[in-house]
Amino acid sequence: MPEIRRRRSDLTEQVEAAAEKKTERPAPTDTSLLIPSGVTLLNCACSDDPAGAFVLGQIVTLPGGSVGGKTMLAITMLAECSADKRFDEYDLYYDDGEEAASSIDIPYLFGSKLKDRIKAPAYDEEGIPIPSETIQDFKGRILRLVKESDKPFIYILDSLDALTTAEEIEKEYKKAIAAAKSAEAVSELKGSYKTEKAKHLGEALRMINGKLKKTKSALFIVQQTRDKIGATFGKQTTTSGGHAPFYYSFHQVWLTKTNNHTRTVGGIKKKIGSRTLAEVTKNKLNGKMQEIEFDIYYDYGIDDVAANVDFLTACKWWKKEKETIIAHDLNMKAGRAGLIEKIEKEQAEKELQKITGKAWLEVEESMRIGRSRRFE
Repeated sequence: MPEIRRRRSDLTEQVEAAAEKKTERPAPTDTSLLIPSGVTLLNCACSDDPAGAFVLGQIVTLPGGSVGGKTMLAITMLAECSADKRFDEYDLYYDDGEEAASSIDIPYLFGSKLKDRIKAPAYDEEGIPIPSETIQDFKGRILRLVKESDKPFIYILDSLDALTTAEEIEKEYKKAIAAAKSAEAVSELKGSYKTEKAKHLGEALRMINGKLKKTKSALFIVQQTRDKIGATFGKQTTTSGGHAPFYYSFHQVWLTKTNNHTRTVGGIKKKIGSRTLAEVTKNKLNGKMQEIEFDIYYDYGIDDVAANVDFLTACKWWKKEKETIIAHDLNMKAGRAGLIEKIEKEQAEKELQKITGKAWLEVEESMRIGRSRRFE
């Protein structure tokens, strides 16, 4: 019996020692290759690094429903790049097929630097932007850039769903004639359009995928979601363009509006913004599927400071006594609104970003199962 007890004791000590043993973390990503998203938590969710989310040389897809924050996130990312010296030599293209940015005051929300640098993929003789109208337009423009441009670029297509095909334009007339004769003919034409669009997109992404890496450029494709017909389980929405966008994506982030923010003044209640859920559904950088949330306000844009404050409070990195948040590493304490105001007044946003990254990694470390590595 004593021998059995001793063996059990030895085994217990071995198990406890193995549990306490820290496994090595994967080597950190080269920060110089990271593209900042403008949302610190999204940066961490995609790369475990507060400095950036996406990787140069890759394709990223941003699917989401209406008013989910896709355009705001895309332009915020360009604004971050325009303020980052690493991207001084980059061309920043915004292919606004949906004219989604036409109602956005770029200088007011994103600054003069982005206003001076953001460009359309083409212009007419009067300098008016010409967005891509067909999938062939986009295909030709992106291929010319990777083949002929001597500068790296970041290209945003907003959105894939706004593009038609050259074939569809020709077939509209034929379809109108066919509709008078046979409903089946109309259905067949609609089906062939979807096939053509996916085919052209797949060809374009396949041809540019390797070339993006060589120039350290990046392509972002915004996609609108639509309901799956007959879906009873799993994700209830899907996107257009076939399987190619997902297949070639290095990161895919789904954006969904979860609720509205309102304010009442003088008895008048109005919407002033919304909250967005960002789900990382594909991640070739670290393989993690994470979810984060952030707020967007019409007269401010993405509220990164508030998202970081909420995260640091939720994970108990910062203590909260009643309504007062104690931000010990910033030497500040106040209520949520007061703390946000102090951080901005002291221009401590960069320090807040670093603290958020440190807290994120601590949370990630606490989630590890702590077992010894199987292979050395």
